[in-house]
Amino acid sequence: MNRPRRQTSQGRGQRAQSGPKAPSWGATGLLVVALVVTAILVDGSNAYAVAHSAAVGVGVGLGGLTLLEMRRSWRNLFRADVMAMAALYFLTLFEFWFSQAAFADRITAPLVQQGVDLVLWGFGGLALGRHLVPRPSRRVTRLMRHPTPPSLIVGVFWVCMGIGYLYMLLAVHFNLVEMVEAMLGPRFGRPWGRGRLGGWYALLYELHLFKYLIPPLFGVVLARRHRYTTGQVVAVVAGGLFTFFDGFASGTRNIFGTYLLTFLVGYAFALPHRAWKKAGVAFGIGSLLMYGATSVMLAFRDIGLGTYLAIGGRDRYLEEKSGLFIDYNLQNISRLTEAFPEPYGYLGWEVPYWALVRPVPRALWPGKPTGLSTGIEEALGAEGLTLSTTFVGESYMAGGVIGIVLTAMVLGLLSSWWTQHLERQNSDLGILVYASGFFAIAVGMRSMFWVTTGMLPALAAVVIGTYLLRRYRVASGPQRSGHPVP
Repeated sequence: MNRPRRQTSQGRGQRAQSGPKAPSWGATGLLVVALVVTAILVDGSNAYAVAHSAAVGVGVGLGGLTLLEMRRSWRNLFRADVMAMAALYFLTLFEFWFSQAAFADRITAPLVQQGVDLVLWGFGGLALGRHLVPRPSRRVTRLMRHPTPPSLIVGVFWVCMGIGYLYMLLAVHFNLVEMVEAMLGPRFGRPWGRGRLGGWYALLYELHLFKYLIPPLFGVVLARRHRYTTGQVVAVVAGGLFTFFDGFASGTRNIFGTYLLTFLVGYAFALPHRAWKKAGVAFGIGSLLMYGATSVMLAFRDIGLGTYLAIGGRDRYLEEKSGLFIDYNLQNISRLTEAFPEPYGYLGWEVPYWALVRPVPRALWPGKPTGLSTGIEEALGAEGLTLSTTFVGESYMAGGVIGIVLTAMVLGLLSSWWTQHLERQNSDLGILVYASGFFAIAVGMRSMFWVTTGMLPALAAVVIGTYLLRRYRVASGPQRSGHPVP
């Protein structure tokens, strides 16, 4: 009589351990305490000292949160909300672990203190929002668990390669040599720039988002290469490496970082259940690659990788900066407190509205707004440049501290909701879909205006996967497929 109940209990335990566990309130509490202590104790004689003490305080809190989450299940490392907080930390505070001699001359300590306070509110909102989780989508869950043949995954790969690089190939008349030469040139002088296409051709440029599906697909196939033929593995590895080269040569670090992150997520979760050591090694190597690329890509992004290699590297063209330099986003966030709420006034609903409508091509909506009434560059007196303030600065422009907390909670909620779709039973396609969602998370931390655009690759993976699965079912017949397709 007890045997069936024991089996049921065991089955429930297996299901509970099949993917990341729910976020831990204990881990969240530890981070919140670290944020409060940091807010109270952060101080310094100059701007760098303030930023450095904040980097240490938040870093310790995030490290403790990650360890507590991983103690419950190592797969919690793949929680989207944990990755989101790590991305925000990298963009705002991580560089201040290292010496930044020039930073103290660029901004005052009291102003940086205000910026640090805003960043702390952002972390607090993310940490709390990840506990406000709606139910996962059954349709997406069914798709992600549906068995997929290797040929279908390779088919998705070729679709992404073909559509993702179409706009570049058209710009060079399908001359691959010319395309590679252009990749080695300055990023703003390439023949496929968005401004050069314009009109309906701009729609072709937007299809470059399909390239963001290639790295996670590359990771899945590499981890489960025993399921694929040698030719299939070689094709996917070649396409994946070419895409990494494309991202690196672009000089745009957030693109390369997103490629690397989605590849690692796809690779690590596609590994066998007990291969956590391989996953750890992969993330360690990936972190070192990103650390090195951060400075090198900054050195050649305005002159092109080809010129950078020709003149012998970074010594001549890299700005004189001590330590690691990312973007000084904290400086931009701090300076926004001088422009909002005075003299410009908070922008209110204009900010989330622009974030929602941004993915709509102007060719389909000629009257689409051109941007915010007061842009970041205008507010900071840097028109003609492109400045980043992460979602913290953008939401502060919308509604001050309240805007930051609400936006952070929504982003934390979305990240935690997406994590619910990650299960050990996920097929190769399911892991691809899950990993592609990290694009939206990564770019969302850098700018809330890219969240809706960042969702498009995951949506494309769902649509393409559903279509190909249906075709496979029709071609193979119900006896071979044996599973309903959503």
